[in-house]
Amino acid sequence: MKKLVSVALLLSMLAVSACSNKPADTKPAEQNAAQTTEAAKTTEAPKTDSAAPAPTATTNDKLEAKKVLNDKVEILIPKGFTVMSEEMAKTKYPMENRPSLIYTDEKGSINIAFSHTETPIQEDSLIKDLKDPMKQAFSNMYKDATWYRDEVIQINGKNVGVFELLTPAADTKIYNLIFFTELDGKMLMTTFNCTEAQMEEWKPIAQEILMSYKVQ
Repeated sequence: MKKLVSVALLLSMLAVSACSNKPADTKPAEQNAAQTTEAAKTTEAPKTDSAAPAPTATTNDKLEAKKVLNDKVEILIPKGFTVMSEEMAKTKYPMENRPSLIYTDEKGSINIAFSHTETPIQEDSLIKDLKDPMKQAFSNMYKDATWYRDEVIQINGKNVGVFELLTPAADTKIYNLIFFTELDGKMLMTTFNCTEAQMEEWKPIAQEILMSYKVQ
């Protein structure tokens, strides 16, 4: 059961890594339109972004604090990133159960995706039990992946599973930083990805985004 759930989660969040991450022709959606789209797609109709940023502090002038998913998650997002349009999301994440909220840069080559799944998980301590089956499922899908990290750490009082790896794509490789935890009794998965060429610049920023993660 755990393994089957893990495969579905990983496929829905990381289908982009099996495709080219070349800049897309379509532009990201305006914020309000994207919020309406996401609300229609999720059973709890979460608000994708609040009007006021979260109070999370950062010394990195490339990042700004935001609250997402009905203000239940605080996280740093790169400045200038906007909510990905539904059209672009269908291209980048071709599976039907794609992430409900995706922030992207102007070219669509760097993405931060959120998926508050229907997978029940009653305690965040169970994240430790899920980590190894999830890694095995992902390793089976991407046998040529280069792994940098797989562990469970505490971030702002929550157990968070972390996978960091490089996966093959059509014409490049994709750097993925995946982190998952419990929110309202269900699995919340978040993914940062960019191309291998962008990795040197963006990997440290991705780590700062991870460590800013605050989940109720």
